[in-house]
Amino acid sequence: MISTNKMILAASMLVTSLSAQAFTVKGVVIDRSTKEPLIGATVQVSGTTVGAITDMDGRFELDRIAGETCTLVVQYVSYKTEQIQVQKGQSQELVIALAPDNQQLDEVTVVAKKNLENERALMMERQKSSVAIENIGAKEMSAKGISNVEEGVKKITGVSIASAGQIIVRGLGDRYSTTTLNGLPIASPNPDNKLIPLDLFPTSTVKNITVSKVYEANAFADYSGAHIDIGTKEQTGEDFFSVSFNTGGKFNTLGKEMYRMDHEGTLFKTPSLDSRLRDMELADFEDYAQTNPLFHTSFDVSRKHALPEFGGNVGFGKNFDLGSGKLSVLASLGVSNEQQAMMDASVRTLEATGTTLNDFTYDSYSNELKIAGLGSLGYSFRGQDQLSYTFFYARNAIDNYMRREGYDYEDHNLLGSNSVTHIYGLQNHQLSGKHFFGDKWGLHWGGSYSKTTSDEPDRRQIMFIRKDNTLELFKLNRQETMRYFGTLDEKEWVGNLMGEYKFGAQNKLQGGFTYKDKTRDYFSTRFYYNLNKLNPTISSEEDIYTPSDFLNQESIENGEVSITRSQQPKDRYSAGNRIYAGYLLADIYPVEALLVNVGLRYESSKQWVNYAEDGGTLQRRDLNSNDLFPAMNLRYQFNKENSLRFSFSRTVTRPSFIEMAPFLYQESYGSAQIRGNADLQNGYNYNLDLRYELFKENGNMFSVTAYYKHLENPIEQIQELSGGATVHSFQNASNGMATGLEIEFRKELLRELRLGANASFMYTDVKLPEGGAYTNTQRALQGASPYLVNADITYSPRFGEDQQLNAALVYNLQGPRIQSVGISGLGDVKQQPVHTLNFVGSFTFSKRVAVKLQVNDLLNQPVIFKQEVPSTGEKVEVERFKRGSSFELGITYTL
Repeated sequence: MISTNKMILAASMLVTSLSAQAFTVKGVVIDRSTKEPLIGATVQVSGTTVGAITDMDGRFELDRIAGETCTLVVQYVSYKTEQIQVQKGQSQELVIALAPDNQQLDEVTVVAKKNLENERALMMERQKSSVAIENIGAKEMSAKGISNVEEGVKKITGVSIASAGQIIVRGLGDRYSTTTLNGLPIASPNPDNKLIPLDLFPTSTVKNITVSKVYEANAFADYSGAHIDIGTKEQTGEDFFSVSFNTGGKFNTLGKEMYRMDHEGTLFKTPSLDSRLRDMELADFEDYAQTNPLFHTSFDVSRKHALPEFGGNVGFGKNFDLGSGKLSVLASLGVSNEQQAMMDASVRTLEATGTTLNDFTYDSYSNELKIAGLGSLGYSFRGQDQLSYTFFYARNAIDNYMRREGYDYEDHNLLGSNSVTHIYGLQNHQLSGKHFFGDKWGLHWGGSYSKTTSDEPDRRQIMFIRKDNTLELFKLNRQETMRYFGTLDEKEWVGNLMGEYKFGAQNKLQGGFTYKDKTRDYFSTRFYYNLNKLNPTISSEEDIYTPSDFLNQESIENGEVSITRSQQPKDRYSAGNRIYAGYLLADIYPVEALLVNVGLRYESSKQWVNYAEDGGTLQRRDLNSNDLFPAMNLRYQFNKENSLRFSFSRTVTRPSFIEMAPFLYQESYGSAQIRGNADLQNGYNYNLDLRYELFKENGNMFSVTAYYKHLENPIEQIQELSGGATVHSFQNASNGMATGLEIEFRKELLRELRLGANASFMYTDVKLPEGGAYTNTQRALQGASPYLVNADITYSPRFGEDQQLNAALVYNLQGPRIQSVGISGLGDVKQQPVHTLNFVGSFTFSKRVAVKLQVNDLLNQPVIFKQEVPSTGEKVEVERFKRGSSFELGITYTL
């Protein structure tokens, strides 16, 4: 017994002795410029396995460090690694300041004085957020080769991209979502879509993208699908100047012949129609057209070989100390071009028995120019107060030429040239401020002005018919040979004022007022060519590319050709929407683990469209409403890692301007026509969400979400046939629903090797209104896929302090979805599943130089559409095209 006691005493003395030799280090890791804590930084004792990860306050603690001294190695993604010498007995808490490692502009984003570009920092934002959100930052987008916001949004759970860039969220189409820039609404230049084309925003100007699929009362209530907020970059890090350059192209396009209809200047310039041709009286126009050239371009088609694509970006950021304040300046300008050839594509329409009405094959050639510029000024003073100004400019110009060949519904064997140019423009100005009065009171305000334009400056078409192995001009009616000029201008003013009061440990109360005023003007002019007296000899198909040999000013002056101007009252409309809103919002913690986010919003909306009926009678449609929109978001944290969220809200779906304007719009001969409906009413949505979230160390996470949406009076597209062409219109259905399950996880498999994936499984259903010619009166929502999958695997090892490799494989699967609704006894047209696989690799040689290689669409699958014929049970292919794989090489140099 005595021996045993002696052993215990000796062991105790040994432990005490070892404990006396060991020591503990505590500290905090912060950003050197902003002094904000860095969440998730790694602190390790050099040469040992002793280490820690900083918590949400940037703090760490290391116990039982042996010896008299140690070296701490402190690392954080996008920051320079620091080594700190620490001596035993140092009682003062360490403050370790890391400097940003600005390797390239695309990876420099610090917003609201927090580094919200990194995946791990954004994970923390998701975990702390009052409402359920998903996000993706500049770092992750760069690593995965995401070049614009549209591609980034597509990686979010439950989001897919339909034709013409329409965003589908949880099966709900474009009209169910909303887009903001730095939290303020932004107008769309696309007349067909509510949302602004997201490919207008290159990632070189973007800090992060945040997507919220639940409603919070401080936002406008016109969404049930998603609120997509694009955060632009601000300069709060170290000064920098960077230049990047990239080249590449599509494998099916490079070196091939590219066709383009005669054009004036380059895509940097927007062609315009002589205002005299619009303003003069019709009788004066006909006399003028017979003796004067009207246009600077012809129907001729030029050919040249496709060169590699080029792009570049210049970025600059600098901080200025102004006594008691700090001024930050950032500027970025990027320009790029793209070329796309799609060969042997096909499209057809059927009748109820499965017999083909129209059957065309086509080759399509497009040239696209993208310009984006960002300027940002930020002024910080009085500790936390901020003033900021942001200017964003974008221009997307795409010119497309299509050579079509096939049979129309009257069995004409046709060959046609069609050229469409779309030029989208955006200018956005934002001014905002944040002011704090003590620890409890805050005032936030902001305002924006955006101007968007959509121009079709000279859409042209000329068609030929084959007869007895010869070609002739097609003269069935005036639409075969024509020119179209259309302009759309939209302006939007937004103002927001919000006051905040904090009480208790974490509670806060917000109250605010918001205002939005949006106006749109649309105007179009068509010029039809009467070719009845023109009978040229067309000896070969090559002659279709030089119609100026016979369709020229001489043929007009000698009376073989006459030009008619169509500029009726129904070819224009003006529209507007003005919203006044006020809201109250509270974050309350009844107990420490439970957050109750509850709010109520009141909106007074006045929406109107001035238009003309087919006969020319002027009409006005007003749609006014006063609504209350409640929202509740609950978050219960079982512990620091596990939480459960529940959300309920009521939101609104307002018809778009084009859906309310009953005039016909047709892109080309034989294509679908669109006619709005002046009797549309608002739809209302009731939304339920339940989400479980698990956040672990090293950025590992798992979430699963179940949701249900009841749609009251949803707006649905209906279709009818008119002379062999499809006419689209819109009506309120009685009700609909969308429900589904979403799963997301991110896992570090090995050091520097990460796997991420998300999947959505959804069911949608809508009962269609009476009056349409559609086959099924109850169906899934148009554009909704029953399943969506995203997955990526990323390898990011470091080689020393400055060298790093990033390699990623990124996969996307979009399930089948309804492209267009079946009519007249035919089933729905469904796009078949699409698999996409991209590879991106980059290597940072030093602090100054980085290179990148990216290959898109490695699988190179065609996009196929099939339509069911109920009378035979057969599924017939009605459309097919293949975009082709592409590659990109880039280099970035940073001073």
